[in-house]
Amino acid sequence: MNSDLSPTHSAVELGNLVELHRLLLAGADVHEEHDGLTLLHAAVDAEIDSHTQTGKPLHVDATALLLAHGADPQRKSGGGSGVSAHHMAFVSGHWLACALFEAWTARSQSGS
Repeated sequence: MNSDLSPTHSAVELGNLVELHRLLLAGADVHEEHDGLTLLHAAVDAEIDSHTQTGKPLHVDATALLLAHGADPQRKSGGGSGVSAHHMAFVSGHWLACALFEAWTARSQSGS
């Protein structure tokens, strides 16, 4: 694992949801970036990698936790010059994250 990752990015990479939740509750920035990836982008990437490497079903554990803490799936990476986590999920074939992002976006736009 990359040793220059922040504690929050490390928690995402390791799938340590308890630690990620604790850090976010303690005030970690849900939109923090590392190497041009927000935590949400990193979660999508880690979830795809886990599925690809293990053959286990896709999951959205970290993605859902980050959304619950205010992450925006439409926010672009790279300080606004990159792609959104939703786009990244779509291109990567993470259909489950796409479904979650679409539902989140619909609710956000309807004010629910």
